[in-house]
This record gives sequence, structure tokens and C-alpha cells, in this order.
Amino acid sequence: MAVNGILSKQGPCGQSCSVVKCWKWNVNDIFEYHSKYAVVVLNRTISQNEEVIKKVWNNASLRITVDGGTVHWDRFVNSLSENDQTIMKIPDLITGDFDSITEDVLQKYKKKGCKTIHTPDQSHTDFTKALIELNNYCEEHQTKMDEVLVIAQTSGRLDQILGNIQTLHLVKENGLVHPKTRIYIMSDDSLSWLLQPGDHIIDIPEESRGYKRAGCSLIPVGEPCTSVTTSGLKWNLDNQELKFGKLVSTSNAFDGSEQVKIKCSHTLLWSMKVPSLMGK
Repeated sequence: MAVNGILSKQGPCGQSCSVVKCWKWNVNDIFEYHSKYAVVVLNRTISQNEEVIKKVWNNASLRITVDGGTVHWDRFVNSLSENDQTIMKIPDLITGDFDSITEDVLQKYKKKGCKTIHTPDQSHTDFTKALIELNNYCEEHQTKMDEVLVIAQTSGRLDQILGNIQTLHLVKENGLVHPKTRIYIMSDDSLSWLLQPGDHIIDIPEESRGYKRAGCSLIPVGEPCTSVTTSGLKWNLDNQELKFGKLVSTSNAFDGSEQVKIKCSHTLLWSMKVPSLMGK
């Protein structure tokens, strides 16, 4: 799905440069379940494709529902056919300050054998605290997740959306999870993750390349990115600065290439549409 730490004397965008880190992102492989990954359900409606969610959940190595996300998960399971309900695995962990989970749902899953971890600390969001508990689980079981797929939404409360992006930054700054574990936010039909300073090669699924309205974005959240160079986009950047109040690439698109290549001086939020993720 992704390879990092490759040293290169020439960036993937073709420029001569000093030795840099290079990351390879294969979006085509995200839902083929070859890696060891965790799935985290946040407190938002589950709107994605039913078949995608069922496979993502049951093939995960660790399943976590976060506070009210447990209620949304319970509703999703109850909406399935009786046969599908019987094969859906229960959460491994239910975390949060428990201010949005209903008591009946909490007790229901406790009786099923789910481990519940109350995290009342209000200095962090429930999402951040869930990742801390995920890391505790990995350390306790002497294991590592290659990826964490977070089922969320980018509609609704703007403060919660920004809070989720803040958590992505905390992962990097505070080492919330293993340094080689990647965090992806899946919202409706889009995937979003942070690009660290360096070179990135992103394989673009055919369905995204061929879909007329499949957009993508490069957003400098938290700090300006003084230099960004890209290829594979409809509107490429050439050693340009991305900064709020100046240029922000929020409504870009693909040019049909199989890969998008990005060289960035500072951290960027990358978001892209994957049409098949969206439910009916």
C-alpha cells in the first residue's frame, strides 16, 4: 500500500535534488486486504458502500469503535440482512469518554464480550485517544499495524473535521502510533492522509482517473508549504508556495496519468475521490 524511507538522489518529479525521503502510495491496493491494518469507526453516519465496509471490517486485524461511533456501527449492522449480521465480527475495543454512546448499546456490546476503555481526558479528542489505545494494544500484543483506516465524515461540524486533521498532525508530532503505521481517513467517497516533506508517488485507480468529477486536493494545514512541485494533475504546481491567504489547491483534478508525483517542502493534506467507496 505504501513504501517509505527510500533514498533517492533525484526526486520522483524529475528534479535534481539532494538525498530525500520518498514515499510510494498504492491506492489500488488499499481494499485488497493484504496488509495488517486496524479500522476505527468515529462518531459519524456510515455512508460508504455496504460491501466495502463489510470487507474492511471483517478483514481487519483490529476493530475499534469510538464512543457514539459504536451507535452508528450498531445501526449499520442492524441494516444488513440476517445472514450478514451473523458473520459480522464484534468490535475488539470500544473507546471514548462515553458522552455520546447510548447506555443500551454500550451494555449490548459489553455482553457480547467487547473490551471497553473509558478515556475521560478532555485535553484530547476521542479520535486521538483511540489511536493512543490502539498503540497500547499493539505494544501489549507486540504487534504493529501497517495501516489504520478511519471511517469518518467531512460533512457536518467544521470543528470536528478540523479536529480530525489535528489528530493526523499529532500522529506525526507526538508519535501516537508506530512511525511506519499510516493513517487514512475515509469519508464518503474520498481518502485523505498527510504527506510528509519529501517526494511522493501516488498510484491513481483507473476509476478515479476516468471519472469526470473525481477531484483531489493539496492543502497546507498547520503551516505554509513553501515549495510544491507536481505532475499528473490537471493544474500542476512548479516550485510554488501553498498558503492560506495565497494559493491553496482545493479543487484540483487528475490529468489521466496512472501516477501523481508530488515534491513538497512541508507537510500537506492530500485528499482524493475514489468513486466506488460511495454507497447508494
